[in-house]
Amino acid sequence: MACLFGAMAFRHSWRSYQARILDDLEAHLDDRKLHIVAAPGAGKTVLGLEIIRKLGLRTLVLAPSLLVRDQWIDRLRSDFLSDPDVDLSQYVSTDPAADVVFRVSTYQSIHQRRGEALPACELLCLDEAHHLRKSWWHTLSQLAEHHDCVTLSLTATPPYDAVAHEWANYDALCGPIDAEISAPELVATSDLCPHQDLVYTAVTTCSAQYMRNVQEEAESFSQLRADREMLAQIAAHSWIVDCKKHADEILNNAQLFSAMLVYLQDAGCSVPTYARRLLQIEIADIPSLSWEWLEFLFAGLKKDLPATILDVLARSGALHNDRITLPARKFTKRTEILQDDASRMQACLEIHALERSIRGPGLRQAILVDRVGRLSLKSALPSDGYNAASMFQRLLSDGDPGDLAIMTGQFIVLPRGLAEGIESKDLPDAAGYVLLMGRSFDAAVTRANQAFRFGEVRVVIGTQAFLGQGWDAPSLNSLILGTNLSSFVAVNQLRGRALRIDRFAPEKSANIWHLAILPDEDVVGEDLTALERRFACFARIDRDAGEIRSYFAPEQRSDVQNAKALRLARSYETLHSDWAEALDVGDDIGGRLVRESCVNWRQSQLILPRPRGVAHWFRGLIGQPIPEAEVERMLLRLARVVLESLRQLSEIRTDHDARLYVAKGAVGFSVGVQNASRFEETLFHDTLRELLNPVANPRYLIQLPSGLFRRNAQFFAVPSRFDGHKRRAQVFWRNWQAMVGRGTLTYTRTIAGRGVLQAARLKSAGHHSETHLLWR
Repeated sequence: MACLFGAMAFRHSWRSYQARILDDLEAHLDDRKLHIVAAPGAGKTVLGLEIIRKLGLRTLVLAPSLLVRDQWIDRLRSDFLSDPDVDLSQYVSTDPAADVVFRVSTYQSIHQRRGEALPACELLCLDEAHHLRKSWWHTLSQLAEHHDCVTLSLTATPPYDAVAHEWANYDALCGPIDAEISAPELVATSDLCPHQDLVYTAVTTCSAQYMRNVQEEAESFSQLRADREMLAQIAAHSWIVDCKKHADEILNNAQLFSAMLVYLQDAGCSVPTYARRLLQIEIADIPSLSWEWLEFLFAGLKKDLPATILDVLARSGALHNDRITLPARKFTKRTEILQDDASRMQACLEIHALERSIRGPGLRQAILVDRVGRLSLKSALPSDGYNAASMFQRLLSDGDPGDLAIMTGQFIVLPRGLAEGIESKDLPDAAGYVLLMGRSFDAAVTRANQAFRFGEVRVVIGTQAFLGQGWDAPSLNSLILGTNLSSFVAVNQLRGRALRIDRFAPEKSANIWHLAILPDEDVVGEDLTALERRFACFARIDRDAGEIRSYFAPEQRSDVQNAKALRLARSYETLHSDWAEALDVGDDIGGRLVRESCVNWRQSQLILPRPRGVAHWFRGLIGQPIPEAEVERMLLRLARVVLESLRQLSEIRTDHDARLYVAKGAVGFSVGVQNASRFEETLFHDTLRELLNPVANPRYLIQLPSGLFRRNAQFFAVPSRFDGHKRRAQVFWRNWQAMVGRGTLTYTRTIAGRGVLQAARLKSAGHHSETHLLWR
């Protein structure tokens, strides 16, 4: 073992951000899991190799593809060994069953061999760990548990947008994120090029169909919300008729009981006084009827639903295989109507025309679509489809510049002059272009990449499936994401293609285009919501604000949004200076990407503990808000409760120079912690968000009486980091008493506690906070 690891020595100088992680290595290994997020270009492979060298353990590295697998051995030879050609067969193997100290294989190979006994593994290195969400996760969890090994997880794109159980699986295997090398850091050190993410909108050609779907949903909701038979059935239900007698039953199913009250209240029916007393709520606390409440109600009373309700559910598709799902799929999947081919095609063509006009011969563009469309190449006229072949035909019909190419996993299309010496077929009705496939495919890919670099090809039309995995094109400076992508992982992988520096063009800057198809001229809709979720996951430059941040605030009208995007695209030549100004925070030690928990002004009035006293009560009575100074003070107190509790339980080990701050912005307030590690910062914000967001299902609650006669109440969940055991909850409670000073700690796993829990859910349903990324 020592023969390999002892002979390894990095042959270059470590970059500052790499050295930072290596210096803190021991601090991150307390839980035997090291999880590193490194943006494209950060050198995560050499970083992984150095960590493996330092630990000196029998290692199994797993990668998502043969290409990435082989890169590990290439980097080992070229960057860590004095003689790159030395025979490594005694120490290194790509066979996971080989009994050597350093094995490199693929996730597929390990999954296929599940159940087989493999040689001992002391360190399991998971490269591009974001792939581990389904079947591979189960196989690798068993492998890690069997060998009781340290895990090293490396990724550029954690699956932040995964559903809850998939993120839980990912977190259980990889552990919390210990360290991060962000894209802004790499731009600051010239390891990534300056870039900007631009949103271009288009109004769907299927607007009438979309609006019909919206109207159908409204009609379906209206038919379900005030059904006379349903109302009569609820009013006659034993829980409503005699709440007191059935109190224990009600508290054991408080969610269904609450749904009954919401339905009655929405129809203007009276809600029994004892029902409100049982749940410790007032009339004003009963939320508005929603699809979620209807689903709770109908699922809970499914065996006794009136025929009228069952008919509406069946006609809308909400009743399927004896299961009720609201709203019906045809309403939740309304975004599929927006994915019409014509709108996306036109948007891509308009963006392409702009980029070609402003960049001229310097253009190196990729247009990514979902489908190949090979049959469209046989057509003499451009097809109506939205695929790589149709996009190619439309660009040809607009005036062929002779520099187009198609790159898919099935075939390549190149200008005829670039295919000399490679077997090809002429394309009908595309003079000057040839089709390459079969045995010619690999040679064609190499030729296309070379042509793109030298400008003989300036526009590549391809599929996300092909170009999104390992396409090597450092000269790429314009990327149009014309795909129907919703996954943050897939989007960020594609963005990474454009962020690479080009050593032949040090002045390179990149435009990355995101499409949003809208139901009308207003910048709203499901596509826009998906974009906002996407943008929340990575930091980007906001040139107008002079900031690097994650959140996205579009213009209100489509034409205004597009005019802004086009203006910013035209000024790509000033991206270098704009990034330099945004990165310069006026601090000698330089800026860093931080996380902040954000509460807008309206939410601050709902969430925060209300000040005590007659004056504050009277101010609330006449509709005056909590003063800004009081909001900042209370946010800081809540943040201190979280930070001190985590410290006292040794969850956070930052020295006492860690400093909390509250900053007031244009729309609300931000809370942050300085001088904390990436792991500690994330843990702090995740915990604070649980305190500020709607109550879910905590073991312990804090109940705050409020109002002049203390008849009202506010509720806060004791965050999950503390509520697993009474001793831990008491730590949080003592800090709460010291810093907030009032309230009652309630255990929710008793009958009475379940009633308090349901009251907390109802009263906190509208609470909302967000976590943003910001360069400070």
